[in-house]
Amino acid sequence: MSKHRAGARTILFVSSVSALYGAERSLLEIINVMSPAWMPWFVVPAKGPYSAALEEAHYPYDVIPMPDGGRRFFLAALRLAWIIRKRRAGLVHANLHHTVPIVAIASKLSGVPFVAHIRNMISEPLGDHTKRPFHAAAAGICISRAVKNAAFEAGVFSPEQYDRIWIIPDSRNLSKYAHGKRAAIRAELGLSEDVPLVGMIARIEPMKGQHIFLEAAALIADQMPTARFLLVGDADWHRDYLAMLKRRCEDPRLKRRVTFLGYRRDVPDILAALECFAHPSSRGAFVSVLIEAMAAGIPLVVSDVDGIPECVGRDGAAELIDSLEPTVWANAILQLMRDPERRASMTRAGRERAKRYDATRVGPETEDVFAHCLSRDLDRLSPAQAKPIAMNENSGRRASDQRA
Repeated sequence: MSKHRAGARTILFVSSVSALYGAERSLLEIINVMSPAWMPWFVVPAKGPYSAALEEAHYPYDVIPMPDGGRRFFLAALRLAWIIRKRRAGLVHANLHHTVPIVAIASKLSGVPFVAHIRNMISEPLGDHTKRPFHAAAAGICISRAVKNAAFEAGVFSPEQYDRIWIIPDSRNLSKYAHGKRAAIRAELGLSEDVPLVGMIARIEPMKGQHIFLEAAALIADQMPTARFLLVGDADWHRDYLAMLKRRCEDPRLKRRVTFLGYRRDVPDILAALECFAHPSSRGAFVSVLIEAMAAGIPLVVSDVDGIPECVGRDGAAELIDSLEPTVWANAILQLMRDPERRASMTRAGRERAKRYDATRVGPETEDVFAHCLSRDLDRLSPAQAKPIAMNENSGRRASDQRA
């Protein structure tokens, strides 16, 4: 905390989850490189992996349980408003759309503006009552153009807010992924250097598509018996789905070929152990783990859906698949595994693509939003004056927020 100078503006970062998933990790990557002009303080609903990461990084936090509704929800909002005042926050940040309702109430009670950070595809239209908290946001950040477009179509933001909604992608400290410990993970798995290993890192749930991954794996095993497969991620909310996946692995083609590692923090090492990263999800706002895979130089086979193409681009870092048929995925992975020259080309393209998501580059863009939220002239600012930032798909340079 010593890096923050006297007089720094406090931002209260509020999360409604205690887990440490992509949204929380992406936020921390930005905060780690923020200017000393800002003083971060956090609010979490309970102690857990997220608060442990905050303690490890020496960031202060308060715990406020956040029930979904009822009297306790409003009591929690009152307590959050009190925390905002107690910590003398000049701005509140709501990480994920689930957090916005309680933050909006606390913002109104405390008189402190808030930013809504949308990291998911919201495809169902919202009712008037559900929209109201989002319409109170001083600004919004969407992690991809697909997220922004879906948010406006669903009524998450009002037309009057359009000029105050920025597109800023997730980011990572890329240096973490340059030298993963490939040999250590392969030793843990009992695999020699020459065994083809295909992996997927994602929270275990049907939308992520681990069942498609396993169906494709069975087809791959028919043609490449030496191949092995790795699933990494927890299933706290989908234990029945995990049980189904493990039953599927009783298939002779998958038995002893598939390993479930659960939640892991040594992602750079796991990525380094792979020949191919597959992600057959049915939805995807941006999928920040793909940044990590590209930074590690791992060839990708991913879904051509929502914001995923914005993340990986169409310039050679990934094979984009517009189908959820396991046969299509198996064929794409097999072709890649049999073509070392193409894998080498994808490695180079991926590492180059990942550079645009370096936290030191994206962090200042997020700080721009915070600064503009505290400007008294926010409502009068045009997009050109406010300099909302997006990643230009063609060049990778900073560019004014482009309208859909």
